[in-house]
Amino acid sequence: MISNRYDVAATDEKLTDAGSLVDRLVVIIRDAILAGDYAPGAHIGIKKIADAHGVSMIPVREALARLLASRLVHAEPNRGYFVSDKPTPEEFAQFVQFRELFEVSAVELGFDNRTDADIDALRRLNRRMREIADSGTRDAKVEWGRLNGEFHLILVGLARNAFITEQYRNLSFDHMHFQLARAFDIEFTSLQLLVEQHDAMIEALEAGDKPRLLARLAGHINNLNLPG
Repeated sequence: MISNRYDVAATDEKLTDAGSLVDRLVVIIRDAILAGDYAPGAHIGIKKIADAHGVSMIPVREALARLLASRLVHAEPNRGYFVSDKPTPEEFAQFVQFRELFEVSAVELGFDNRTDADIDALRRLNRRMREIADSGTRDAKVEWGRLNGEFHLILVGLARNAFITEQYRNLSFDHMHFQLARAFDIEFTSLQLLVEQHDAMIEALEAGDKPRLLARLAGHINNLNLPG
């Protein structure tokens, strides 16, 4: 069952339009899966979620349909939605390869579009991720992953190309980052290493060193601790 910590407040003005409601439900369901409220293979009760959050079943179905691309859930005919099994090492390696091709290409294209505002936003996100990594709490891993998705979306967004950004979202890269936490036993020491790698990428971006940024980004996606 989904934890009450993810309740949608009826008075929240952001939920007055259907798009915002579905977006929030996507986060609620995703975070519940990643926090372990649902086991792999568990059936996801649409009516239970709708009742718990005071909404109709229609936006819940739409949220689950969006999560299909993330492979966190899968649908079975006449049976509904279920939590997917954790990705195998081979499946995750394929995802990492695809993500590297997509993200490095987008950043290479948009490198010259970087602004001080982009760099400041990356620094703010990384400071918050460092605080979360230092906290060591269970739920913090879910929040860390969400911020990590925002961090990489800023990098992809340097291309200033709406089609690239849209495809990044449609391919659910920001959701698929979370598969790392499901596929492997990620410790907070690992999160701290990723934060340090973020710092190195921000420094390269600020210095205008494109080759170094692209190398750092590729190594980061592959979780390599590059020297120098």
